Amino acid sequence: MRRSKGFTLIELIMVIVILGILAAVAIPKFVDLSTQANQSACKSNQGAIESACAIYYASRAAVGETPTFPSAYTDTSLYAGGVVPTCPVDTATYTYTQTTGSVSCDQAGH
Repeated sequence: MRRSKGFTLIELIMVIVILGILAAVAIPKFVDLSTQANQSACKSNQGAIESACAIYYASRAAVGETPTFPSAYTDTSLYAGGVVPTCPVDTATYTYTQTTGSVSCDQAGH
């Protein structure tokens, strides 16, 4: 008598059930982590823009000129490499306040 090797139907069903439970728990956690990562990246980019504007302000004051913030945060000369930071959410935009050099994102939670 020859015994075949393999998994029984019950064992396969149990593995599928366990994988389903793990997926039901892991997928919402992954989505939440992605949202948090986008929020953190956006806040980091806002800080980078505000820092670049503050450096511009300080450099004008250091040479004796009237210190002002740049007229637009999108001036590529403000950033190393000439790349203006943007929100990781493609549809979001930043609002720049020239009088204070502050930046805010229109995306909820950013």
